Amino acid sequence: MFKINRLDHLVLTVKNIDRTVEFYEKLGMTKEIFKETRVALKFANQKINLHKLGSEYEPKAFNVKEGSADLCFIVDENLNNILEYLKSVHIEIEEGIVERTGAIGKIISIYLRDPDNNLIELSNYINEGCQDFRTLLLI
Repeated sequence: MFKINRLDHLVLTVKNIDRTVEFYEKLGMTKEIFKETRVALKFANQKINLHKLGSEYEPKAFNVKEGSADLCFIVDENLNNILEYLKSVHIEIEEGIVERTGAIGKIISIYLRDPDNNLIELSNYINEGCQDFRTLLLI
């Protein structure tokens, strides 16, 4: 038996790579070109590799489709500030700020959609000393 340590990268299949890069750069990710023509979005010590729908790299997922991902990113910034920023760059909010459950505890989240309608969740972990997530929003 073995233990998985962390996620290194994932792949999103998208209709328009440039449009996708522009969107995720607004979320703080950085475009990276690798192997001369491939495109990835870097953040922290992970990345999202991008495949253009209809021109995917092999091997690929069995059922390739745009808009089928549901991704949650933990952010350091207060979600109230993120809401204001998203409004300023004209990114529509799907839902939020709402309480959810993350991998290691309770989180509060904002939901939005990328250009291919993938569901994107931006979240903060709730401080265990905070009984009510609404209190955290006032920080």
